[in-house]
Formats: sequence, C-alpha cells, structure tokens
Amino acid sequence: MEFRRKLLHVQSLVVADLPPEMIVNILSRLSVKSLCRFRCVSKSWLALISNSRFVKMHLTQTQRESLFIDAENCSFYSIDLESITYDVDKVDTVKLDFDIGGRKWNPRKPWISYSNGLLCIVHEKCFWLYNPSTRERKQVKFQGDRKFWLRFGFSYVDSTDDYKFVRLHNLEKIVEIYSLRKNSWKSIEHDLSNVGFGIRQWVGFPLNGAIHWEFYYYDKIEEPSVIVAFDLFEESFKTLTLPNIIVGSRFVGIFGGCLCMVSRWDEINEFWVMEEYGVKASWSKILTVNSILYPQPLCYLKNSNIMMFSTSEGLAIYNPEYRKFKKIEVDDIQKFWVVYPYVESLVSPNYENHFTNEGNHIIPPILSLF
Repeated sequence: MEFRRKLLHVQSLVVADLPPEMIVNILSRLSVKSLCRFRCVSKSWLALISNSRFVKMHLTQTQRESLFIDAENCSFYSIDLESITYDVDKVDTVKLDFDIGGRKWNPRKPWISYSNGLLCIVHEKCFWLYNPSTRERKQVKFQGDRKFWLRFGFSYVDSTDDYKFVRLHNLEKIVEIYSLRKNSWKSIEHDLSNVGFGIRQWVGFPLNGAIHWEFYYYDKIEEPSVIVAFDLFEESFKTLTLPNIIVGSRFVGIFGGCLCMVSRWDEINEFWVMEEYGVKASWSKILTVNSILYPQPLCYLKNSNIMMFSTSEGLAIYNPEYRKFKKIEVDDIQKFWVVYPYVESLVSPNYENHFTNEGNHIIPPILSLF
C-alpha cells in the first residue's frame, strides 16, 4: 500500500506539471521493471502501458539487452548484459519463475527462439511464449502428432504487425504456421524435396521478417550448404548463398543484426557476416580466432566492439584490441544447453488481445487516457 501511495503521488505531480506528450515520452524510456510497477497506479496508466502503440514505442526507444540461459539443471536464468564488461570475471544470474512441466523426469532439452523480447520455447507437444521481463506466458498446443524431420522458427512480422511460429515437416512437405494475432493455425505445402537440413540446427534464426535455416542439396554433396529463408509475409521460401568457403563452413545465426557463418579448420575459426541482406558479395570476414572450441557468437557488449560468445566451456568475451578470449564465470552454473540474447520489452504473449482499430498515430489515442 505504501508503494502504491507513492506512485499515486508521483503520478499526480507528473500529470499536473507536464504536458501529456512529454509524459508518454518519459514513460517510454523507462525500464520494463519500472513500467510493470506503474501499471498498478491507476486504470489509465494500466491502459497506457498495455497499449500496443506504446509497447512498440517503448521497444524502439529502450534497447536494454539480457541473456537467457537454459541450464543443465533444467532451470532458466537471465543475465543483465549491461552489467558485463571486459573487466568482469563473474556475473550474477536471476532464476526465472518459469518451468516446463515434466523436465525433471524428461531432461530432453527444449528448442528456443526469440523475437522482440518474447521467447518461444518448444517442448514435446506444445510451445510456450514467455516474456522474461513481464513474466507473462502462453501455451500453444501443436496440431496433429507429427514427430519427425521437424524444424521450427518464430519471428515478428512488421508488415502485418504479427508474431508467427512455423513448424516445417520435410517428409510430409508441410509448413504449419501459427499467427499470434489471430490465435490460429494454418498449413501450406512446400516443395523442398531435394534438400536436407544442417545437422546442428533445429531452430531457425529470425531476421527481416523471415526464418533462416542451413540446408544442403542431396544431389550436390560436393557443394557448400545454403541458407534457406521462409518469408513470413509471403509465406514462401527463398535461398541465400553462403560465401565461397567450403572447409568446415556452417551457418551459426544472427550477429550484429546480420546473418553470420563460421569456417573452421585446424582450430582456426573465421567469422563472416552478410552486411547487406540477400547480397552474396556483401559477405565480409569480421574475426579470426583460434584455440577455442565451437564458439557461438551472441552479441556485442553495449556501446563497444567487444564480442560475447557461448563456447563449449561456457560464456566468453573477446576484445579485438587484445586479440584474446576471456572466460566468464556464471554464478554456480556449470553447463547450459542454450544461451540467447534478448531485448527487454513489454510485448505480451497474449498479443491478440492488445490490437485496436487505432490509426497510424501513436500520441492522440494514448493521450486520451489522461
């Protein structure tokens, strides 16, 4: 009650002294944790902070990143990326209040993707949408009982203002698509009969409104693999070519907002990014490192060129100036299955409930709440 009284006092001062446009601008730059508290101030503040236009505005103006960790002990954790610098030797984690039922008896790891702060966690007969920042969650059950040759993906689709999950069946030549906005499934046929999937990659990586997987052609074994993207607006496939590197090359995901691949031989790792999406000639080598096993690029540390990697031995950061890796101890976690960076956001897993018939302007509808 004391906290609520203080918030009400703050609200009365802010509303009395500042124009509504400035109030919206200030609130849109606050942390998710603060805004979640402010939702209990009044009905008008709850409506404002839950408003889909405000959620997008906040996502654009507040880019605070964290790491999501799926640990070997079947628990999920988060790490504040802004607390990590090259001088840090150990980082603290926050255990998330989210558990997948049955993991204690069935330790099979889930498959995880992400978009705009929403984590998509695929496990057995369903997937979960979970926002670690707001602690909201939603379970979506799969249709049918298809089990084999599956690939998954999840991403925001800007052109339709929607979030979509896809499940690709290679043997049955079917793509199942779930729309969060419509809260419904649809199925379409595909013709990828002559391709196989990269062994390591079950979950596709989201970029530019498409999901990306590594494929290879059955009848062209001597040629390097390719990246096949499923466009979530057109609901069709397209192919993106890797650079002309054959030795140990593989697609490893998204780094710095670009598609990223690594070429590995004799303990030497070369990292390449596609600087201009869809243009083969724009592949550029950004880093060569050695003496580290299976480095997976995650992100740059904030306002720096220091890179963070997930390795077979845990988290590590790389400073190009010193040209060496530095391992980071993560609390008492000895091993983790999956590590993903995500942006803290207000995006709700119950996204379809937040749609209105508002126009393209964000300020007038929100200001009416005051």
